[in-house]
Amino acid sequence: MDLSIIIINWNTYNLTYKCIDSIKISNYKYEIILVNNSSNDAIKIAKLKNIYNNLKIIQNKENIYFAKANNRAYSEAKGRYILLLGSDTRILNDAIDQLIKFLDTNSKYSIVSPQLINSDGSIQRSCRNFPTVINVFKSLFDINQKSRFFGEYKLSYWDHNDSMEVVQPQATCILIRKEIIDKYGLFDEKFPLYFNDVDFFRKMKKFNIKTYFLSTAKIIHFYGQSTRKLRWKRKLLLYTGYINYIKKWGLN
Repeated sequence: MDLSIIIINWNTYNLTYKCIDSIKISNYKYEIILVNNSSNDAIKIAKLKNIYNNLKIIQNKENIYFAKANNRAYSEAKGRYILLLGSDTRILNDAIDQLIKFLDTNSKYSIVSPQLINSDGSIQRSCRNFPTVINVFKSLFDINQKSRFFGEYKLSYWDHNDSMEVVQPQATCILIRKEIIDKYGLFDEKFPLYFNDVDFFRKMKKFNIKTYFLSTAKIIHFYGQSTRKLRWKRKLLLYTGYINYIKKWGLN
């Protein structure tokens, strides 16, 4: 098995269906593991197995959030590569084939992410540096955000049109060598929804695992379609994740 695609669903059936339906992979054998986090569309989700014969569904009795759901799905994955894919995405053309081919031919890198596109066709700036006291403070100012000085944290000086090595892309769509996760683990469940990807890539940097941003591989990202339904819990989980990150890594 070349690839295991992991998708988490929580009350986003229409998006999830369109995401799965957009997956077209020409040159590799793959499976899709869909985790349904106790959402109200469980019956519709279950029926997807009648449409896609390479789809496995894990039905959870409660919403265990992003980190734990991905960890559970990963424990059943058989592919030599793991693709974490948001349910609010749409694959364009041969994007997944491009990501796999890149890692197959570039042993220096163990993780690769695509360019994210908004629904209007504009580019989402999806990569960042790790948060520090200084760069987060500078990012609060709208003064010359396109300069390296003020735009250091969110990389706002970079238009994401070029392919390059990066330290922290969004986990919306990332392809990872399974052997890396086997060795170092996936997500720390102390970060149930937010900052789990920041923590993961901080861990990757610690072990000198390199990540690449491939601008030619493109997917549409309908940002935040699931998390916005959490309402007040969203901010609580965000602040909790940020505090736990500081406790674990500091801000330097």
